[in-house]
Amino acid sequence: MEARGCEHADKLRQLELTLEQARYEATRARRRYEAVDSDNRLVAGELERRWNERLVAVRELEGKRDTLLATPEMTLSDIDRDRLLALDSELKRAWESPGATAATRNRIIRSFINEIVVRMRDEVLDLIVHWHGGDHTALQVRRNRTGEHRGGCGRSRSCPRASDARQHHRRGSQPRQ
Repeated sequence: MEARGCEHADKLRQLELTLEQARYEATRARRRYEAVDSDNRLVAGELERRWNERLVAVRELEGKRDTLLATPEMTLSDIDRDRLLALDSELKRAWESPGATAATRNRIIRSFINEIVVRMRDEVLDLIVHWHGGDHTALQVRRNRTGEHRGGCGRSRSCPRASDARQHHRRGSQPRQ
């Protein structure tokens, strides 16, 4: 929770630095515009357009900074913190519940994930999970080869372990380990 306060301050600091850079660029664009020969209208028009773009960028950053300053930092009381930490055991109980279906588990996961960005490469998938709350997790997963399916042993479709498990399941016994 304390990390959120630091994160808020870091965002504000980064935004202030970006705003300072944008103001510098706007000032530089203004100087270039003022230095151009007014008879050269084509160049003057282009420099004025660039100056206006820089001014718009400064206004947008100032608006973001004002919004961030108006947003209170997240601080939790000890009671709220304990309640939040207690949700961990409730989540585990809901996940491991005998009545929890795959659809229920999917809904639980979707309540925490904002989006997943996937970049496909030859042998791996690069995943970035954007969680609600702003955190990100980067993962790499090996891609399945043609004919390979999730949950298999990776050998072939007629995987000996999978067929052993099916036979033992039909007989009512446990598969060999």
